[in-house]
Amino acid sequence: MSNEELIKKFYHAFKNKDKETYLALCDENIEWQLSEGMPNGGRFVGKDAIFKEYFPKMLSNFKEFHATPEHISDMKDHVMVTGKYHGISKKGKSFETSFSHVYHIKDNKIIQFRQFTDTEKINEAIN
Repeated sequence: MSNEELIKKFYHAFKNKDKETYLALCDENIEWQLSEGMPNGGRFVGKDAIFKEYFPKMLSNFKEFHATPEHISDMKDHVMVTGKYHGISKKGKSFETSFSHVYHIKDNKIIQFRQFTDTEKINEAIN
């Protein structure tokens, strides 16, 4: 599978809550780096830290939170995804903002994720 196909599969699995698939696409020691100011953000290492700690805490701020990829660029061992975050906070405020995600792939596994987004728009919805 190409790196682009791997990332498409990751987004599809995550959107559909197919935990077995999205976890299988990640390296055990995956590093997840979030934009400064992202709710409950920071740097997380390992599947448990990301998918059992970060995501449940971050998503607890929202009724809905979606990451919709619009363009995927395969760059050898990296893949860049641009798209939109959109959602509704627990306070009923909606938001939409652009993102860039950069994935580092090695041996058909995601080993690193880096996020770039306007966290202010997301925080305005939850505060």
